[in-house]
Amino acid sequence: MPTKVDTSGWKLPINLGLNDGTYCAQGAIDVLMQHSSRTALRNYSDADNTELRDLIAAECGCTPDMVYLQNGSGPILKQVLPHLIKENITSSPLRIAKHLVTRQGYPIITPVLTYGKVPLKAVAAGLTVRLVPLSPDNDYQMDVGELEAAIQKGDGLVYLANPNNPTGNVLISREQLIPLLDRYPKTTFWIDEAYVQYVPPSEHPILADLVARYPHNMVCTRTFSFAYGMAGARIGYIIARPELVAALEGQVTNYRIPLLTERMGVAALKDPQHLGDVRQRTREARELFYERITKHPSLRAFPSSANFVLVQTKDGRKAKAVAAGMLERGVKIKTFAPLLEHDFGDIFRITVGVPEENEFCMDMLDEVMATL
Repeated sequence: MPTKVDTSGWKLPINLGLNDGTYCAQGAIDVLMQHSSRTALRNYSDADNTELRDLIAAECGCTPDMVYLQNGSGPILKQVLPHLIKENITSSPLRIAKHLVTRQGYPIITPVLTYGKVPLKAVAAGLTVRLVPLSPDNDYQMDVGELEAAIQKGDGLVYLANPNNPTGNVLISREQLIPLLDRYPKTTFWIDEAYVQYVPPSEHPILADLVARYPHNMVCTRTFSFAYGMAGARIGYIIARPELVAALEGQVTNYRIPLLTERMGVAALKDPQHLGDVRQRTREARELFYERITKHPSLRAFPSSANFVLVQTKDGRKAKAVAAGMLERGVKIKTFAPLLEHDFGDIFRITVGVPEENEFCMDMLDEVMATL
């Protein structure tokens, strides 16, 4: 039996399927240290979080009035997704009629395996969801031709997590997306770049700057939760046309992003070394995962560019049984609910932690696979 790491200082269970980052940006930690006095937090932030919005706009190649900030990406999805669906359905009498009769006025178009809250909530709301095929046979790579075939059935909202969650791979490149934006101006392309900072720009240029070029049919979401290691600070944002941002701002109050949180975000964006360091550490952790997982003939690990690895059981053992065994040993990993006719009972996701957590997680996986 492997020697367990001393976890007395950790908050168990170790959420290696669910946690949102490895290391917080050092600049953000420095800000916390600067706000240790009893008077440091007595003032409100700027109502519009101007400095943070300006920095985000500069990074994403847009104007500040195209940046909408919220307390994490979850509230953005909850607020913006129904807004866009309603806006597009009500813009056309034909779409209104289709929606009333068939619920296909403006469907969600998304890969069969992606961030589950989008298709699952759409199905729960009675909307039509068109699923683009993904298969483990080709490491869950998306065929852009299959995506276009789904769009050609009728305009809708295309949601693409890029890199994809939970597969970890880049689904669409800049060169592949631009022709679709040109050919389908009435389809909305929602590119979720929550994990894009893990990918070196030399390997995959960001897509957020395309919103300024295609403001009427593209939006892009991002977060500080993952690569910046600031899930506890809750900063998410969407890049969208100014009119949409103004409409969203009109639905909420100011001061959503508090003073300390804003300053942490600013410091993180100004930190010149953090992302390079996180990419290197994440790459090393993934390599450890691949090395240890491939020692199990019954497991398959898929290529990833993000801070997690998707794993498939190949011998009939259920992912939930693996997850239960891991939880008994203090490690929580991610499994997936069925979607329409698709079942994901043979896959689970393990997220990168700090090196000690990663070693401990792999040791516990060895134990579980030996006992199931």
